[in-house]
Amino acid sequence: MKLARSRLRLGIANVGFWVLAACGGLYWLASLGGNLIDSRLCVLIGIAAIMAQAVFDFIGGWWLMPRPQPTATVFLRRWFPGALGHTLVLAGVGLLSYASFIFSAGFALAVLVASVALALGRSHLLRMIGGASMSKITHGGQTEISAEVDDPAFTGGFVGFGRRALSVLPANWRESLPKSELAVESLRREWQIANGLPGRTLLVVLGWNILGASVGTIALELAKRAPAEALLGHACWMTLWAFASLLVLPVLSGKAVFAADRAAADSGLDARDWIARFPVLIGEDGNARGAVQTIFYPIPSAAMRLRALDHASAGFVPGNLARSNLYYSWATLTLLGRAVHCNVGRPALWVFPPSA
Repeated sequence: MKLARSRLRLGIANVGFWVLAACGGLYWLASLGGNLIDSRLCVLIGIAAIMAQAVFDFIGGWWLMPRPQPTATVFLRRWFPGALGHTLVLAGVGLLSYASFIFSAGFALAVLVASVALALGRSHLLRMIGGASMSKITHGGQTEISAEVDDPAFTGGFVGFGRRALSVLPANWRESLPKSELAVESLRREWQIANGLPGRTLLVVLGWNILGASVGTIALELAKRAPAEALLGHACWMTLWAFASLLVLPVLSGKAVFAADRAAADSGLDARDWIARFPVLIGEDGNARGAVQTIFYPIPSAAMRLRALDHASAGFVPGNLARSNLYYSWATLTLLGRAVHCNVGRPALWVFPPSA
């Protein structure tokens, strides 16, 4: 937990750095008298941003890692391909956003196309950026994807949508977890797929980000600016929009965790041992302070989940919005999905942030 607190402080510093940088970028654009930013300057700003994030990555991915702590060489061998792959994805999103602005005077179209591409290519990006090796297996009559990933906090998630969505589970869970606990998590994921949560999550997140891109284009009058200036303004604005999602979406995400736990209990499985073990696997267990818990920990603490087991889930369950948007925020040209405390310096988690 001491390590978790240190990572939380690092994440706050990292996110705060980009929020201040985004505010500074918007102020700079507002103070410009004309078309003073060209495409070459945009590229240089992007390179500077990647280099700045690398400093935070080094601290989070090497120094503040659970034991056995990787050596600098091991960290670089894992991090460099991931950072390169992530940079190439952002470069592609930048070109797509530039084209979107040229043809539509806005960025909503780019957010839509990039988000769909990220959804369809998520398993491939896990291989390229997270260094994972994956294979399909059959468990209890259900097809799942087993992913071998070095990071101990990797929890996997979902690929695909509707009834054809597949659960991605860490390969080491099959080797180390008791069968009873593995059965609980498998059922939780089957319930989420059966109830359409992966697709619902994408739709809600996509709507949130398209709304943000549209509001930013109108509020900042980006259509009146040169493409390079508009692109920089869009990236700065969407960084602030993504920051707003870190404050708003965790409250909604907790309902999905509670509902999946309840589904496991209703099926006759005892989920308590699994819930108690889960914080040890991901290295965090919420926070005793309510405000910190609400903002920084979309996964409710074990104590909260155990209390919720005594109550039936009710109402609309939107899905795992907060941690999913960390991945889909790539489509909006922000680094916040890589900067939050659970992800900083850990490439596999950029693609699949820890989730329950």
